[in-house]
This record gives sequence, structure tokens and C-alpha cells, in this order.
Amino acid sequence: MPKQMRSNEAAAQFQREAQELWEEMDRWMEEHPDATLKQIEQHLRPLRRRFNARLVALQLLKRGAGASVDPPACPHCGQPMEYKGVLEKQAIGLELEGSLPSAYYYCPRCAEGFFPPQPPAGPDEERLE
Repeated sequence: MPKQMRSNEAAAQFQREAQELWEEMDRWMEEHPDATLKQIEQHLRPLRRRFNARLVALQLLKRGAGASVDPPACPHCGQPMEYKGVLEKQAIGLELEGSLPSAYYYCPRCAEGFFPPQPPAGPDEERLE
């Protein structure tokens, strides 16, 4: 199981990334002093979506990225799977787009690997794909 990121480490990383976002927007605003609100929003939207993905990624790393002490059973043969580490998985959500860390498991018997399944979405929730 991976070592979980400590809260203070995640917070420090988040602050560095927030500073990078600020600097990117600051540069862009200097280059586009007459930008309209619509243009500012259009430039900010993809930056914000990536920033949101990084925020979620850091929170997931604090929780071990979905790894568990007891490995999941292989969905094909039912045998315990082997933990292979944390891999990046592309995610697109309503307010984020980017790579998210996720524990990866492998079944040597079936030669199948997978990311742990997400819990079922509630009636008012969408699954993160």
C-alpha cells in the first residue's frame, strides 16, 4: 500500500500550484490589458479545470489514492489481486480535467489489471469518468 501524503505536504504542494496559477493569470493579464470579462473567463476556464484536478489529486493522495490493506478480489476469478502501485488516470468531470492518482491492482491468474471500482453514485451524483 502506498505511503499516504501528509496533510502539510499536500497543503504546501497546493500552495505552490496556486502560486503558479496566479503567475500564469498575471502574465496573461499583462499581455492582454484590454481583455474583456468573457476573454478572461475563456482563458481561465481550462486553467481552473486543471487546477481543480490537482486539488482533487492531492486530496486522493492524502487518502492513499484508493489503495486498501485488503486487496480487492479479481472480478473474474475471485482471487485476491496484487497491488501494483499508484497510476495516473485521466478524468473529466463537471469542474475538472486532468490526471488523478488511483491505486492499480493486477490478477496474475487472469492477467488482468484494473483500478478499484468507484462506489455507486447516489441519485443526485454523477460518476467521475
